[in-house]
Amino acid sequence: MDGLAWLEKLKESFASTGLDYEDLYELIEAAIARGRTNFPAFIYDASRGVGLSVSEGFFYSLDQDWDNPEDFSEVNFFLGEVETSSLPVPDYVSLMKIAAHVYSTFFPNDGGAVLRSAERLEKRYSNKFLV
Repeated sequence: MDGLAWLEKLKESFASTGLDYEDLYELIEAAIARGRTNFPAFIYDASRGVGLSVSEGFFYSLDQDWDNPEDFSEVNFFLGEVETSSLPVPDYVSLMKIAAHVYSTFFPNDGGAVLRSAERLEKRYSNKFLV
């Protein structure tokens, strides 16, 4: 099944970066497995600065989830009511771009839209966080 194959390839691709990818990967995998969202919707929302709640207490936040979006400085992951980790925004953007490329390889019909969302995501955070 392509759904499982793309997630396995995604995990391999994330692991090869040397970045702290585990919480992002777990969130993507859980969201898809639980039918909470699909990857095109996930990255589209991210490109608008909106995180995702997979279930009660299992979520991540982006700038539009904050009361004061200008205070946003890193991507935070939560399990329960406790922050489990955070990821520098440039690392998050890099991982999401990788995810978009992996997904578009497995699902070329959705590839254009996913890659455009990845470009919007990069643009959204490039002024403040990327060099």
